[in-house]
Amino acid sequence: MTFLTMVAVLSIGVFILVASYAFMKNEGGEVSMNYKILACLFLPILNIAFGLKLNLLDSFKGSPATFENLLVTIVHLAVWIFSLAFTYKAESKAMLKLYAIFWALTLAISALTAYINSVETTVDFAWAIPIAILLLPQWYGFDYFVDDDFLLSIILMFISLVMFSASVWRSRRLVK
Repeated sequence: MTFLTMVAVLSIGVFILVASYAFMKNEGGEVSMNYKILACLFLPILNIAFGLKLNLLDSFKGSPATFENLLVTIVHLAVWIFSLAFTYKAESKAMLKLYAIFWALTLAISALTAYINSVETTVDFAWAIPIAILLLPQWYGFDYFVDDDFLLSIILMFISLVMFSASVWRSRRLVK
């Protein structure tokens, strides 16, 4: 699939989700909690899948990042911010905990990647490769500005720490 096809499918998915919003109201005129949780789960999963599809091969080739990779990264970050904001509004403590676990895992893999890039090590970190393949290629677009893998890992650690902190902070403020 081409980049335009992927963007079109992602846009259609978001449009269907937003358009179905009107049909998911209960008797009191409020949006159903199932819809909110489905949206908070559906968008990030779709986002990760598209990011993997579009950036995975480029990140493994070692070629310089293109503007297309940068767009994928910006869309990835924007969808996560939107999902986190929507989860705040949904006040789903379980989803916020799930997001916190995801961002803690991303933070840990980023830190491990930074460690591997900065130190000559003989320790085998093959167990982390599947997790890194799932979590890191979406961020390859930042390589458009930064050509250092260590610095890229530090940037991703910062973003992960902010998103993790926001998720934990909000989930602790909820009473439910």
